[in-house]
Formats: sequence, C-alpha cells, structure tokens
Amino acid sequence: MLVRSSLLLLPMALASLVLSSCAARLSTGKLSPCPVAAPALQNSTFTSFDGNQFPYHKWLPLDDSPPSVIVVGFHGIAGASTDLSVLGKHLQERHSPVAVYAPDLRGQGNDPIPSRRGDIRDQRDWFNDFETFTRLVRQQHPKARIVWCGESMGSLIALHAVATCSSSRNPPCDALILSSPIAHVHDDFPQWKRTALRWGAILFPRWKISLERLSGEDEVRVIRDVVHQDQVQTNSYHVSAFTLRLLYTLGTMIESLPAQATQVKLPVLLLHGGHDIFSHPDDVEAFSKCFPPGARVKRHFYPESYHLLFYDHNREQVLADITSWIGSLNSP
Repeated sequence: MLVRSSLLLLPMALASLVLSSCAARLSTGKLSPCPVAAPALQNSTFTSFDGNQFPYHKWLPLDDSPPSVIVVGFHGIAGASTDLSVLGKHLQERHSPVAVYAPDLRGQGNDPIPSRRGDIRDQRDWFNDFETFTRLVRQQHPKARIVWCGESMGSLIALHAVATCSSSRNPPCDALILSSPIAHVHDDFPQWKRTALRWGAILFPRWKISLERLSGEDEVRVIRDVVHQDQVQTNSYHVSAFTLRLLYTLGTMIESLPAQATQVKLPVLLLHGGHDIFSHPDDVEAFSKCFPPGARVKRHFYPESYHLLFYDHNREQVLADITSWIGSLNSP
C-alpha cells in the first residue's frame, strides 16, 4: 500500500515542480504566466511578441550599401515568404538602395507549429506579428523608410493593421503597397454560405474546409498560364484547408476594408489585374476612392493580368511601376 501511495504522489509532485518552475505566486494568490522570449531578429527567424518564432527571408543590396528604403513584404493565403523573392531580386538588381524583408505568416504553411497551420486565433495576432517584425527590422536599419507591401491576404491584414494604429504618432510603416487587394465579397457568394460560415466559426471554430469547396470553384486561375490547384500541390508549404474561424475572420476584414481605408493617411500604391478572380476591377477602383487625400493613392490597373501579379506575364511592368513609385516617395 505504501508503494502504491508513493506512485500516486509522484505525478502530483512532478506537476508541482513544473508549475513552480514557470510561475510564481503573486500577492493575490494567482499564478503569473510563464515568461516568454523577448522579440528578436535572428539570421533567418524572428521571435514575435508572444515568444513564437517564425522564419523570414531578406534580400539586401548587392553592393552592401545601407538601404534607404526597406520593403517589408507579406504573402497571401497558403503562401510563404519566398513569394516575395521576385520583388526582392528585382530591387536588388535594379534599385540598390532598397532591401526587402518578408516573414512567414502565422497560421500558414511554414508556421513552425503544425497544429496552427490553416488557423488563426485572433486577427490581432497578425497585427502584432507585423508590427513586431517591422520594429525589429527598423532597429537594424534606423535611417531607412519602411514600406509595407501586402499581397492578397497580406494586403488585407496590412491595411487593417495600419488602420488600427491610425491614432498613433508612430505608425508601423511610412507607406503602403497593396497588391491584388480583395476589396469586396463576391456577390455570387450566397448569403446562406455567409451565415453558415459565421455560425460555423462560432460553433466549430477549428473545423477545416478547403477554399475550393467553400467557393464552389473547381478551377482557379491566379496566373495566366497556371491553374492554382495544380501549382500549389507542389509547394512544401501547401495548406489544403483552413479553419472556419480563419475564413470568417478574413470575410469580416474584407467587408470592413473600405471603412478601414478612411483611417489610412500614408502614401498608398494599389496594383490589380483585370482577370483577378477574387476582385472585380470596379470594386478595387471604388475602394481606392475610400482613402483620405493624405494617402496620395496611386493606382495601376493591368487589364490582362490575373491575381498573382509578381508571377504573372506582366510582372516586369508591375515591378517597374513599384520601383518608380518607391523612387517618388521623396517627392512632395
């Protein structure tokens, strides 16, 4: 009996040791949370606001000159930081004072925590990741201007993150590039699906569904010569399905995008294509008019381009327009 009692006490003792090692009792009698690692920028990973680490890529000037502008790029859904390589390499070769940094986003295919892939707990986690990463990059290049460049979902999050900081004297970036922003929920996405998604996000938040099943589209073309479903299967970071709460979060962010734009007073470059399956050109044009005059919005429309502008057949023109716009930022 003594042996059995000792065995029962062993796990209790171990649990007590674990708790005491990562939490201290406060005067109220409550336990303080375990300490988390401070934000830091390592060689190929960064530690975010909550101690989680994420990979990132960077493209610095080839001549080792200090960059005067840093483009911080944010990829789209089911994407990765390497999606910014086309832009990064272009600016390396054509615009040496500019560097590009791009993190892998929380909940996407290169998230180090597999159970979190395809999911997001709260949109503010994205905002905090964006701001933390940018602050760390700014510490490395204190004299450089910071331009956020979001692609698709990345542009959606970036604009919301800037808008939430609109009252701050220190916005997270100095200018904003929005590539293929999703400016409006498709009218052919029926109301019953929107309602089902909302209730599903409440009742079954971590239940997953593929984008194809949600949209009802069997073939999605995001580049002129490539079917999206065929291409993504080859990606090591491919995410096949997303939680209902992530999809609902993105849906509500799309619906509130025009209202958020009214809060953004930074220079904005808008890029969109005529064959973008996710946004109609008229919706993006209407969205561009939601910004206040201080935003100095510049819009480039590519009638024959699709969703992924950095990889489509007109990418050289897109990249040239970005380069020209970055160069104009110092103009009054």
